[in-house]
Amino acid sequence: MESKVTKNTLRSSSWRVNLSGNSAALSTRLQQQISRAIVYSGIPQLILETIPLERCSDNTGVAYRSAIALKLSRAMQQSPLAIAHQLTVSLPTITQDAGKQNLIEFEVEVAPPGWINFWLTDQGLATWLQDWIQPSTDTLISFRPQQGQKNLLPYLELTTQHSALFSQDTSKIFRVQYAHARCCSLLGLAHRQGLIQIQSMDLKTSKGLIVVPYPIPWLKDDLGKGTKQPLIQLVHPAERLLIGQIMDLTDYFSGTESKHWLKLASSVSNAFEQFYRSCRIWGEVKHQTPRLAQARLGLVGVTQVVLRSLLEDQLGVLAPGEL
Repeated sequence: MESKVTKNTLRSSSWRVNLSGNSAALSTRLQQQISRAIVYSGIPQLILETIPLERCSDNTGVAYRSAIALKLSRAMQQSPLAIAHQLTVSLPTITQDAGKQNLIEFEVEVAPPGWINFWLTDQGLATWLQDWIQPSTDTLISFRPQQGQKNLLPYLELTTQHSALFSQDTSKIFRVQYAHARCCSLLGLAHRQGLIQIQSMDLKTSKGLIVVPYPIPWLKDDLGKGTKQPLIQLVHPAERLLIGQIMDLTDYFSGTESKHWLKLASSVSNAFEQFYRSCRIWGEVKHQTPRLAQARLGLVGVTQVVLRSLLEDQLGVLAPGEL
């Protein structure tokens, strides 16, 4: 379960994490930068298996929190608040070598008794979402590099033996395939109606990418009151749920082996179905707020990329463009 986090700021600063290559896992990048901050701030290097970090539940945005200061305090015999402040002071400095890579902005705060909270800004979330659907085949994201050409099995040819590899009912695979096909259908319809333009929508391989509008209008035209910062358009609970499922998937299993790909794919597809039921794209939304419709189609595009990679790269089955 996710932890709850509320803003209780002792110190807040703007900080950016470098998103290099095709890695969309924010937790991995945050852990790397915290590790570097430990070294940069002069804190003695201790033997740590992992940097503690978790994504927290918050209705207003995406937040991560780390208990690294609490973990270090006993060994260093210092106040966890003092250690947390020492680490956060180092964070902005260590990103100066980020160059022209995509930068994702967080607001950092220290909260009692020594938590370090990372709040993903709306601009940062927009950058993270856009990174999934850059209009280039070089940026197609896969959870693991494919070794040679795989023989993908369509649903109707799945055998009992193949299904047993995942210890799951093949009906769950079909539901994931259906969600993927639904994504392709929505993107194809939007392309035909002129809401978006797809680089290619081959229904056999289903690897379409949105190239117009570029970038996707994830953000509202007006700035937030008081903050003067751009605000994300995707604020509906169903939109937040789907984004959270995709984020958790990429965070927890980036670069690791897992036997639970089907369970994770089912979670994403279920969240997509809830999003599709709750968040309209056509009708009044299309005509009165076309930018919102395009942002929601962008989220459909992200979901399609995720489900395709899960189905083909991990489960070894076809990601159909239509059923």
